[in-house]
Amino acid sequence: MRTLSEIRSNVADTTRESQINSLIDSFINMTLQEINDPAWAFESVSPFRGYNHLWTFNKRKHTFATVASTEFYQLPRDLDKIGLIRQTTSPTKLLYVPDEIFYRYIPNPTATGNPLYYRLWEEEGVSTRLATDDTIQIVSSSTSDNSSFTVSVVGYDTNGIVQSESFTLNGTTAVNGTKTFDAGRPLKVSKSAATTGNITVKEKTSGTTLVVLGPEERSPRFKVIGLYPIPSAAITVSLEYYTRIRILVNSQDVPDLDEKWIWVVRLGALAKVYQYQNKAADYIITQQNLYAAGVRSMVKADMLMPDYIPVLRNQNSFKQGLVELADNTYAFTF
Repeated sequence: MRTLSEIRSNVADTTRESQINSLIDSFINMTLQEINDPAWAFESVSPFRGYNHLWTFNKRKHTFATVASTEFYQLPRDLDKIGLIRQTTSPTKLLYVPDEIFYRYIPNPTATGNPLYYRLWEEEGVSTRLATDDTIQIVSSSTSDNSSFTVSVVGYDTNGIVQSESFTLNGTTAVNGTKTFDAGRPLKVSKSAATTGNITVKEKTSGTTLVVLGPEERSPRFKVIGLYPIPSAAITVSLEYYTRIRILVNSQDVPDLDEKWIWVVRLGALAKVYQYQNKAADYIITQQNLYAAGVRSMVKADMLMPDYIPVLRNQNSFKQGLVELADNTYAFTF
């Protein structure tokens, strides 16, 4: 039992539900999203209420170069949560500072140099902003994406009023919009269903690509951070971040989890089917006693680091009790 269809079949057979396959698929994906943010599984365990966990299998790394006098930077589209940001020109871990505290002490942030802090700024729906106020053009890479599919663009007009425009796809023939969107404000793009081809959203006048939606992607999001001091030159910034557990779309798709944890996904889907069937007792037992406990087991196992050595013993007798960690540039003794 590994693929979406195999998990679905097992849940359907267990619950004797043969007519709700699409609903079971939704339950499986809802379960995966619950596992992605497992804080709920700890609410009934009083010492750990409010505890959350970031999964090691969701961890990714990304590097980017700053631009002189540029404060804001867009992060990868698959980013869910930031783990760590550091810059390597004058090696420093950047510290997160909330806007309220930041502006209390630095009401006019104009200093430049090597960044020491970062702030979460806004969330974009496109990878490239409009260069000027303009209308939108949308096209698919497949002729199969016809009038059965629509794309919605939401933004602001030049008066700051929220507006939206719906585009009916016409395959590889570009569809032009009629509404002018403000270049100084974020855009959000979404589509009605999974498509065959990639959907490209462009700025009409220049033809610049604003964002490309993959076949299974519905509405991309790009987090933006601000760096301070504002970079004065091109320096390398290293980002460690966490993605979300991927939604399963095709019958042969498999969860991002290790196969040994598929039983937890099965229990989560079972609980939701029991709730759908109004079997309260079965739902409570499966949800609270089995599924939630399974998620906590996953967290505990994911936290285990067999090769982690919290205490090192130096073999040099003249340095008994001291440990030195060093590379070619830095050395620390403790």
